Amino acid sequence: MMKTIVVATDGSDAAMRAVAYSASLAQKYGAKVEVISVIQYSTVAYHDGSQVFYASMTDSLTKLANENVAKAAGVLAESDVLYDTHVFKGDARFILVNEVMEKFKPDLIVMGKTGTTLLTRMFIGSTARYVSERADADVLLVK
Repeated sequence: MMKTIVVATDGSDAAMRAVAYSASLAQKYGAKVEVISVIQYSTVAYHDGSQVFYASMTDSLTKLANENVAKAAGVLAESDVLYDTHVFKGDARFILVNEVMEKFKPDLIVMGKTGTTLLTRMFIGSTARYVSERADADVLLVK
């Protein structure tokens, strides 16, 4: 039995397909959907090791994350399933594998297969790959 589905969204087309797929699964199994968006703030590091966040950038990233979960909520509301939205701050890979697992104990994590740039995937790997290899739940990747 599936009770909780976590769907991660970054607003990309693949993420929105994951939201739609989550809605259909939630309808079928009577599950609740937890919509997650993660804000990863960019920092500038100085030679002494200190870091600074740019306020204008953090404001726009926060606004974008809230817009992403609102867009997902619209899809879920139309599907008439129970859902809640959440915005986390940090690295999406670690948030999904650690905090989200601990907080929601999902039966399934659904996410888009793509969403990062080629350069990011080459150096640190994709979020989808990281989560699928390390999460203590089933992971469904949507094209």
